[in-house]
Amino acid sequence: MAANALLLAIGLAACASAPPIPPEPAEIGRAPAIDPRVPSIGSSEINIERLDALWEKRATAKDSTDYPIGPGDVIEVSAPGVDDLKDRTVRVSGNGEVELPLIGIVQASGMSESGFRDRLKAALGKYMYDPQVDVFVKEYHSRQVAVVGAVRRPGLVVLTGSGDSILDVITQAGGMTPDAADEIVILPEVKGGRGKLAELAAAYAEPSRTAGKTVRPAIAKGQSPDREQAQGGVVDVVSLEQNLGNGPAVVIPLKTAMTGSRKYVNMPASPGDIIVVPGGGNVMVTGWVYKAGFFQVGSGLSVLGAVGAAGGAMFAADPTRATLIRSDGTGSKVSIPMNLVRISKGEDPDIPVRANDVIDVPYSDLKIAPYVVYNLLTRVPVPGYTF
Repeated sequence: MAANALLLAIGLAACASAPPIPPEPAEIGRAPAIDPRVPSIGSSEINIERLDALWEKRATAKDSTDYPIGPGDVIEVSAPGVDDLKDRTVRVSGNGEVELPLIGIVQASGMSESGFRDRLKAALGKYMYDPQVDVFVKEYHSRQVAVVGAVRRPGLVVLTGSGDSILDVITQAGGMTPDAADEIVILPEVKGGRGKLAELAAAYAEPSRTAGKTVRPAIAKGQSPDREQAQGGVVDVVSLEQNLGNGPAVVIPLKTAMTGSRKYVNMPASPGDIIVVPGGGNVMVTGWVYKAGFFQVGSGLSVLGAVGAAGGAMFAADPTRATLIRSDGTGSKVSIPMNLVRISKGEDPDIPVRANDVIDVPYSDLKIAPYVVYNLLTRVPVPGYTF
């Protein structure tokens, strides 16, 4: 014991007098301190402008429980006294028309049930006095939205009324999974209409994994993902935006959904929307932690939480010089200094991590040598004195 204590004291003295250990290459040229939150797309000024514009458009739209008829809808028409129009079922064509006996081709798209009924009555009025017509939309295929990504039941959801909100349709899709990210992405319209929407929803409805690893759908220009390409919770939003959307995607940041952004998740969904709940992805924790590796981001995971999931900082670590590395809006890597000690005391903000973030916890110049000496003393037996 005396010998061990003597060696430990010598090691500590050597550390105190030794020159500082040169910094690792990654630490040379460390980026200057910037806004540690590195605004995501969701909190960017241009996205907030688009989000406000979409909310304004939908919030001020006329509230009606009678949705307009659209392509693909199935309509049941019945006219007492007209045998050919007794419980007649027809499907609205792609150009919004239906063909009925005696009446011929009639435009139905964009009309409500009552409006279409009046149109049929006017057409039958040429042949009979005060015709009675009943119109009932059996299947509203035109009022569907696709909900894909990190939800329990990805696929098509039928809007039951114009008041159905973004949150309502996500709930109808089973709600978010535990690994969902803290944002919702909306593509307000889809190119190709109902058929393309159904194709997209079917592709993401069944998870697909290769050798236990997540597969990211790769969508070629002009194509939709197939079942082997898609995996629930991992959605290539950029590809969807370029090839299926009619405009830029709009992101709802959920971290403020219970305060200022609550109105956004409660704004009405619209037929043809693609609603994407991105998967949280993984964050990598490296350096002087006990269990370095990849950890699932999920909802609410922060820098401190990720380091904790990695077993915490080791004795030789310098938690005051940790670094968060992430991509900025241009795709460039940004190194963000993180003081884990100040964060744990509440003096610095605990930044939420995002997919593909890397957290590096370096060693301490003052602690590394004592750490090495301690490990040598505790692992290598030291011969004792014999008298």
